[in-house]
Amino acid sequence: MPWLWPVLAGLLASAAALAGSGLILALGRRAERAAVWLLAYAVGTLLGAAFLGLVPEALERAPPGRTMALVLAGILGFVVFERALRWRRLHEHRAGEDHPPAVERATATMILWGDALHNLVDGLVMGAAFAAGPGVGLSAALAVFAHEVPQEIGDFAVLLGSGMGRRRAVWLNWLSALPSVPGALAAWAWSRDVAGLVGWLLPIAAGGFTYIALADLVPALHARRGAPAALAQTALVLAGVATIWLLEEAARGT
Repeated sequence: MPWLWPVLAGLLASAAALAGSGLILALGRRAERAAVWLLAYAVGTLLGAAFLGLVPEALERAPPGRTMALVLAGILGFVVFERALRWRRLHEHRAGEDHPPAVERATATMILWGDALHNLVDGLVMGAAFAAGPGVGLSAALAVFAHEVPQEIGDFAVLLGSGMGRRRAVWLNWLSALPSVPGALAAWAWSRDVAGLVGWLLPIAAGGFTYIALADLVPALHARRGAPAALAQTALVLAGVATIWLLEEAARGT
């Protein structure tokens, strides 16, 4: 049953969401307080994933002009998406909130949709790799899992920072990771037909991550003022970028 390999690879990638969530939940009651600081780490992982992982991969598959136009389309698409979410939830604002969430609920929704698109792309990449051979596919699956764990830590921090309950955050974060399974299976079955699709989806996902990081998460960081907070947040942003960079370099070296 050769089709089982891409399915197992997709499940391995989706397990990264549970692994990232579990690392935060290991903090117990301190998870919510840690999430406020991990938003800075999320900024780094999202920007790192976009510009050190997704965009370079897309440039290997498509002309630079088209790739950067699609990055811009991803950014603009998420601008429209967020405006639609905020308009829909305009009357859902809870007046008199003593402790407003660190980030808006719309941001949590966008991070889930953006992550779902990213995981679909990861699934397509893994499926195409398994079509080339089990060894190539396994290497791709391990690389995907390695870079997904730190990113999922950041994503889960965003969900907690929006005021979402821990159990609901785990469930939705895992659901957003599941598209990697049908993506992997489809790419394995129709590798020639879907190979070109990856080059279109990668930069769109990169644009979405860029918008979420800069437009939604960075303003939330400014709520904590003072030099110590600024230094800590900067260090966490750089740590997030460095994590993705190290994993991408390790993946390219294999």
